[in-house]
Amino acid sequence: MRYEILRPDGTRQTRTVGWTRAPGYLEIADLIRPLIDGGELEHVSVLHNGQRRDMFVDENGHSKELQRNEAATKIYRNNWLTQHPKDEPESLPYIVGTAILFPDEVIWR
Repeated sequence: MRYEILRPDGTRQTRTVGWTRAPGYLEIADLIRPLIDGGELEHVSVLHNGQRRDMFVDENGHSKELQRNEAATKIYRNNWLTQHPKDEPESLPYIVGTAILFPDEVIWR
């Protein structure tokens, strides 16, 4: 299963994980926590390439004052802005810190 690591500095990395079935919370957390520096994971449903997908971020990223993540913010805001194209994007919440995106399928059930 493919996933993308979107870092606040704009770098992206694609990796795969060998899950043979839909993962449970513990499997997801084991993969993601080290990538978000041990933070508590927060699930975010997003619209990516016209499909509902899963993204994970550090739940406490804003209180930790992590750096804004422009690529993840764009993906996060896409669903709302698709339905409300006249809304000002900067009036919407934004993503901070490293984000993990599963671009090919829904894993959070």
